[in-house]
Amino acid sequence: MNAVILLGPPGAGKGTVASVLVEHGCEHVSTGQLLRNEIEKGTPLGIEAKGLIDRGLFVSDETVVGMVRDRLESAEPNATILFDGFPRTLAQAEKLDEMLRSLNGQVKQVLLLDCPDEVIVERLSGRRTCKNCGTVYHLAYNPPLHEDQCNSDGCALIQRGDDSAETIRKRLAVYVGATEPLIHYYENQGLIVRINAAKSIEDVRRAAAAKFG
Repeated sequence: MNAVILLGPPGAGKGTVASVLVEHGCEHVSTGQLLRNEIEKGTPLGIEAKGLIDRGLFVSDETVVGMVRDRLESAEPNATILFDGFPRTLAQAEKLDEMLRSLNGQVKQVLLLDCPDEVIVERLSGRRTCKNCGTVYHLAYNPPLHEDQCNSDGCALIQRGDDSAETIRKRLAVYVGATEPLIHYYENQGLIVRINAAKSIEDVRRAAAAKFG
């Protein structure tokens, strides 16, 4: 069993790269989706996680690692698992290595999406969302036909609170603080593969396909 890890700041295009790697045979594992699945199924892990979330608390490393362990143990021995959103901490990275070793597996690659802060801020702060149907536009890349109105229903478009430039910069600072130790950890193992995520979607897709493997 092999694992590929996808690292990158919010807005760098992790979803784009993940779709490419799925086309190349990876099984995409999003810890956020795993968490929602566990809660919907009412498993012990899901019940524990829901209790934490309902109290406004973060899900512990132990809980996240437990979900990942269950997912790995249910995978085929020759699978290549693409992790998106995991590991987030050095402790999680060390646990992942431990779990993979127990299954005769290893981390094969860590794809790091490099994107300057100013590009991220432009991408995310330009997003506008329809209050009614949830359709997302971008003022520069996918503008509505009429300013501040949804093409489908004419409802007002809003900027989400977490898409303001100030909030985005705070999110980027949190990302850097959390991710730098992970980058050093995997660089020391020679696993980091960098992708220039400031380019167009098609360029990023091509780079991901070329560097995977």
